[in-house]
Amino acid sequence: MRLPVTADSAVEVLAAATRWDGDRLATLAWWTDARLLSRLGAALADLHRGEPPTLVAGVQSSGYLLAPLVANVFGVGMLGVQKLPQPDGRIMLATVAGRPDASDRVLLVDDVVETGAQAAAVKDLVEATGARWSGVAAMVSYGDFPELGVWSLADVDSLRPAG
Repeated sequence: MRLPVTADSAVEVLAAATRWDGDRLATLAWWTDARLLSRLGAALADLHRGEPPTLVAGVQSSGYLLAPLVANVFGVGMLGVQKLPQPDGRIMLATVAGRPDASDRVLLVDDVVETGAQAAAVKDLVEATGARWSGVAAMVSYGDFPELGVWSLADVDSLRPAG
């Protein structure tokens, strides 16, 4: 018998799987934990409020791991967002031609929202197409980002070791 997946159970597994490299969150260990992976899609989808998305976006590279898990829960497709380095050092974001479009509601998923800059850039990209922004569902957030609609399973400080 499988226990129902809840955000609370995902948070417990996330906390147990979290490692630190000095004062930096070491996220690579998360992807080796089958228990965590089995819970993430449903747990991140449970964070979303409002109308269901028509696309779940993920930014290269960790977002590419998470977006299909969440898209599957909603029964929608994944919108890959590529990072394209430019000669001047800037990074441009790109999606498949023609998507999203004005009929879409796009939910971004990510492992960590640290400054909100990447989420803000994706929001700008989505809104420039006429699509509606549905917010961000993240595993971990370094703060509140109400202007972006960020919901997270855990705040970074809740995952820090005691002491």
